Amino acid sequence: MTAFDLLTKNLEDIQVMIGNHANLLGCLKQSGDSPALHPCSSSCPCRQKLKETLMETIQVLEASRKAFKSKQLEGLRKKLIAALAETA
Repeated sequence: MTAFDLLTKNLEDIQVMIGNHANLLGCLKQSGDSPALHPCSSSCPCRQKLKETLMETIQVLEASRKAFKSKQLEGLRKKLIAALAETA
């Protein structure tokens, strides 16, 4: 990666962060400056990483569910599926 490419990527990342901050400011303005529960936009990299991690965890739990037959693991898998559905 060249220095130009790196600087271009950094500028793009900064622009995304500025957009996320603008969204957060808009939420705070609408809610009377109370804390916002979901400051990330749907395109936020952290949200995408969370989705990927949840999917991978669910797949591992699903693959191992017959080997362990644990009600606790089943409950955890169902909670993760619900959390994934909320972030979609």
